[in-house]
Amino acid sequence: MIRNIGLAIIIASLLMLPVLAFAQDEEAAETTMEAPATLASGGTGIIRGTVVDTSPNRNPVGGVTVSYVGSGVDNRGEATSDATTGEYEISGLPAGQYVLSAHKSGYADRTEMPGTVVSGNDTVVEIKMRKKDTPITYFQKMGIVGWPLLLCSILMLTYIIERAFALIKARSRIGTEQFMARITESLRNDNIMEAVSTCEEAGGPLANVLKSGLLRYSQAMIEERGVTKEEIQESIQEAGLLEIPQLERNLPIIGTIGMVAPLLGLLGTVTGMIRAFTTIALEGTGDPQQLAGGISEALLTTAAGLTIAIPCLVAYGLFDARVNSYVVEIEQVSNEMINSLLMG
Repeated sequence: MIRNIGLAIIIASLLMLPVLAFAQDEEAAETTMEAPATLASGGTGIIRGTVVDTSPNRNPVGGVTVSYVGSGVDNRGEATSDATTGEYEISGLPAGQYVLSAHKSGYADRTEMPGTVVSGNDTVVEIKMRKKDTPITYFQKMGIVGWPLLLCSILMLTYIIERAFALIKARSRIGTEQFMARITESLRNDNIMEAVSTCEEAGGPLANVLKSGLLRYSQAMIEERGVTKEEIQESIQEAGLLEIPQLERNLPIIGTIGMVAPLLGLLGTVTGMIRAFTTIALEGTGDPQQLAGGISEALLTTAAGLTIAIPCLVAYGLFDARVNSYVVEIEQVSNEMINSLLMG
């Protein structure tokens, strides 16, 4: 058995010799091919190329400022691509390593592009420029899901602004402590109409609810009949049923938008990935430009959905907390007023 194993090892070693020899030949050939790429000392070279956009047609982009930076303080400068062909050329460069940058208004800057200048040779560096994205281009990349997301964004802004103004307007024109002090003083002096006038002056849900209770008490006094605590509470509750829904109006819509927008973004992600995989099935993975559309749709719709949902949920939480504070304040102040009326 050991003899057979040793024989098998010897045969395997003999079979590996041609493979190793072939690998050495390939390495030597690669070394031979890479040898011309070494930098020659002294002399100058040229960096040239074409500036194109990222569209499938690779259209030339003219008027691009191509700047270069090499070793040394003065080894820097710039050139401009041709307006028609998009070609540029930088000549008289000392051999060495360079870093290129490209800039044009309306296009995203390209930076940190390496280039190696070999003495007496031309170095070709093709530069791709991408137009800067705008809200319109972002919307176009979202596909069909962009339309419901646009509707959600419009509704979000509309209802958040409307609720903000409504809740600000609902604030009393008189501070709560000052308002209650004036009401208490009027009730202590048995001047119900003065208390009603204070409510009209203050305005807001709290004043409207208290005004309803004061008017019910005043009516009972005019009719020279007794009034119970339950009767005043009933009047205050009826007024509260009119005021509180006004404070809560449109809050369910804001909350619904906050829940629906991420789902629409997820739907756009699914459709975008379907589009990307369909492109892979038809065209393969050789053209990244074809895949970019589906991937952009997938990512942009998700980002748009979250961008809409986050302000909606934050605004809903703030508005709901503010409405709850109004409700608690109405309950506390109304109980104080009822006790003041009945004790008086």
